[in-house]
Amino acid sequence: MSSLILMDVALLVTLMILGVPVAMTFIAAAAFLVIFGDYNSTTFLITAGYSKVSSVVLLAIPLYILAGGIMTQGGIAKRLLELADSILGRYRSGLGVVTVITTAIFGAISGMASSAVAAIGSIAIPRMVEQGYDRGYATSLVSCSAVLALLIPPSATMILYGWVTGTSIAACFLAPLLPALLLIALFSFWNMVLTKKMDIQVAEVQPFKVQMKTVYQRAREAGFGLAMPLIILGFIYGGITTPTEAAAVAVIYALPVAFLIYRELTFKSFYDVVWKSAQVTAVLMLVIFTANMLARVLTLEEVPQQILQSMLAISDNPIVLMLLVNVFLLMIGMFMEDVSGILLAAPLLLPVVTEAGVHPVHFAAIIGTNLGMGLITPPTAPILYFGTLIGQTTLAKVVKPTLVFVFLAYFPVVLITTFVPELSLWLPRLVTGL
Repeated sequence: MSSLILMDVALLVTLMILGVPVAMTFIAAAAFLVIFGDYNSTTFLITAGYSKVSSVVLLAIPLYILAGGIMTQGGIAKRLLELADSILGRYRSGLGVVTVITTAIFGAISGMASSAVAAIGSIAIPRMVEQGYDRGYATSLVSCSAVLALLIPPSATMILYGWVTGTSIAACFLAPLLPALLLIALFSFWNMVLTKKMDIQVAEVQPFKVQMKTVYQRAREAGFGLAMPLIILGFIYGGITTPTEAAAVAVIYALPVAFLIYRELTFKSFYDVVWKSAQVTAVLMLVIFTANMLARVLTLEEVPQQILQSMLAISDNPIVLMLLVNVFLLMIGMFMEDVSGILLAAPLLLPVVTEAGVHPVHFAAIIGTNLGMGLITPPTAPILYFGTLIGQTTLAKVVKPTLVFVFLAYFPVVLITTFVPELSLWLPRLVTGL
């Protein structure tokens, strides 16, 4: 790899570490190559960025962000938590399992890990602390569970991956679903192990009929929220709509639920949701625009081919290649949020994994699980830092339980996802005929 590219990578990483906004780091990296590289014209960069941003596929992402914001303000997070708590809350470690499941479901509805941390964490963490859970542990559990939003459909991350690589988005939605369910099971298991020594207070056991009545009532209240991802996926896999059109359906469905059924969304809060969604979308589009400018330059510099040659120089064994790819993805996930990681890693690494015989849909699950693990892996761990703000605690108190979840839950799932292709390909083949 040329010294110019190595210097550019060093600049990118340095700016990330210093906390420079992601879009600005991509602009700086692209500008560095343009200034010091040998190009006759730079107008191709603007064309490269615009051609990607103008894609109709990307319209799905702001629509899902808007739908998730409406459901957050509309009270869906609280009702999901209360429903799960009515079923599992009477068990000693039940609230922790409830938190894992609820965060995963809400992450699927909102499509973003940060939204799941904010919505579920602000409700679940105080409730867990009140029952006797350690605050640092509660924050860690919510933060680790929130990254399941990258894996459970409809996922904004998988939309981006499918769009960048030209892979079926419907198939990409399904690829990481079984790894996500495996993660939920492992998080729940380790929650039971880690809470054994905590002085947790559990509510008194109610008579069976009373408990079933409570579950029924809360299921009715939460049913409209639970139906949302089912409706979206039903429309997509039933061939009724495209993923973009299904995102519009999600917004149309969310509005009457939040305004008329739950009655927790007001016109003022709706304005706030629209404004925040617009802000997130604007930043996202800028990141996509600038990342594609950088990707175009890196492609001209034949960086993907150089990465492949460098890895093949170490070993041409497919197992070793995929281990190197996992390390590369983990490092990207530690420094970047999932959107930037996908935009940078997918076009660079797809030729490498294709050489190793990995299907692009299988790679969707690999990249999703790796970036998710990077988001909660110290020292950078962007979602973990955000979780400490919501949980009102320090990173030092969150790190120990997080390392348990990373090394004993997430890391094994990453390896299984990488080296057991059927875990990721079975559902897409069954549903989409891949």
